[in-house]
Amino acid sequence: MAYLGSGPVRTFAEQQRAHRVVIAQIVVFGVGATSGIQVANFTVTGLSVVCLLLVPAFLLMRHRGAELVPLVLAALGWISYLASCLINGVSVLWPNAIAPAAFSLYLLGLTVITGREVARIATVVAGIAAGSLIFFLSQGIELTHTGSFLDLWKYGIAQAVTTLVLYGLIRSTRVRWFVIPAVLVVFGLTSLALNFRAHALVCLLSGAILLTRRVLGSRIARGWQFAGIAAFGLTVAYLMPIAARVGLFGPALRQKTLEQQATDLPLYLVGRTEPPMSITAILERPVLGWGSAQKLTPEVYTAAEHLAVRLGFSPTFPFELYWRLPAADPSAMHSLVLGSWAEGGVLAALLPLWLVVSCVGLVWNSERYGVWGPLVVVLAVQGMWDLWYEAWTYNAIPVFVCIALFFSATDAMRPTPPDTRPP
Repeated sequence: MAYLGSGPVRTFAEQQRAHRVVIAQIVVFGVGATSGIQVANFTVTGLSVVCLLLVPAFLLMRHRGAELVPLVLAALGWISYLASCLINGVSVLWPNAIAPAAFSLYLLGLTVITGREVARIATVVAGIAAGSLIFFLSQGIELTHTGSFLDLWKYGIAQAVTTLVLYGLIRSTRVRWFVIPAVLVVFGLTSLALNFRAHALVCLLSGAILLTRRVLGSRIARGWQFAGIAAFGLTVAYLMPIAARVGLFGPALRQKTLEQQATDLPLYLVGRTEPPMSITAILERPVLGWGSAQKLTPEVYTAAEHLAVRLGFSPTFPFELYWRLPAADPSAMHSLVLGSWAEGGVLAALLPLWLVVSCVGLVWNSERYGVWGPLVVVLAVQGMWDLWYEAWTYNAIPVFVCIALFFSATDAMRPTPPDTRPP
C-alpha cells in the first residue's frame, strides 16, 4: 500500500476488492430482508424460496460432522412431529409440525449464503431484522393492529430494531466500546416503560455481560464473572416488579404487574402460566406427544390444574382463560422446548435443547467473535429466553438458524482482537 502524506492511498486492486466486499454485504443483507415477504404463517417467507433454490449448492459444499448436527436433529424432529400428527389425527401442515422442516431449509440456504463466516452471518441477521420490520409495519399480526405503539413494539418490532441498531453501531468506526452496553441499557429501560419486560431483561442482562467481560477481562475467572451476572439478572427480576408497582416505569407496566401478582403467579415462572400444562402433557405422552396442544383431553387439563396449584398457583386462577386458545393458534404451550416435546414427542425436543446449549456456548465464548461479540451475546440471551418462554414468532426460525451458524462459524475458531472493525 502506498502512502501520501499522513493518509494511506489504496491501489486500484484494493479499491476493487473493497467495492466487491460492499456489494456482497448489500446482497447478503438484501437476501435476509426477503424474509419480510410472508408466504405461509411464520414458517414460509420469501427467504424460504431463496433457500430452496440454494439447496443444490449446499450439497456441493464440504461439511464437518459437527456442522451437520442441527440438520440431523431438525430432521428427527420433523419425523417425530409427522408420526405424532398421524397418530393423533392432526394435520401434518400444522405450523408447529412444519417448523423443524423450515429450520432445515433455512439452514441449507443460509449456510450457502454465509459460508459460515461471522461477518456474513451478522449481515444476514440484520437483513432478517429488516425483513421483520417490513412485515410488521406493512402487514403485522392481530396483536399489532390495535393502533397502539406499545403493542407494535412488544409484539412486533422491538427485537428487530435492537438488532439493526447494534449492527449499525458495530459497522461504525467511530463508536467507542462502552456505547453498545449503554445503548442496551437505554433499550432495556425503554422496553420497561413500554410494558415489555422480557426484552428489557434481555437487554439489561446482555449489557451487563458485555460490560463485565470488557472491564474485568481475564483478571477474574470467567465462571465467577457469569455467577455475578446471574446474580445481577436475578436481582433485576426481583426488583423489577417492586419498581413497577410504584409506577416507576409507567402505568402500563404497573397495571400488568398488579394483575399478575393478584393471581399469586409464582415468580420463578416469570409471568408464564403454561408450564404446568406442558409438563403434564409431556408426562402423559413423553415419547410421541399429542401432535397439537388442541388435542389435550379434559383429564390432562384437570391434572395440570392440580400440578399448578402444587407449584404455587392460586386455586382460583382462571386456567381455562389462559390455556384453552383458538384451534388455529399454535402458541398454546408458550415454550419452544416444552411445547416441541409435548406436541411432537421427545425427538422433537432435541433441536430446541441443542439450541439452548448453543446459546450458552455463544455467550461463554463471545470473545471469539471479535467486534461482532455484542450482537452474538444479545442474540444468544434472547434465544435462551425464547426457547424456554416463547412460542414460534415471525422470523424466529431463521434467527435460530443464524445462532446455529454462529456456533459453528469457521472463522470464530481463531480469536479476533476485540477492537478490530469489520471490512
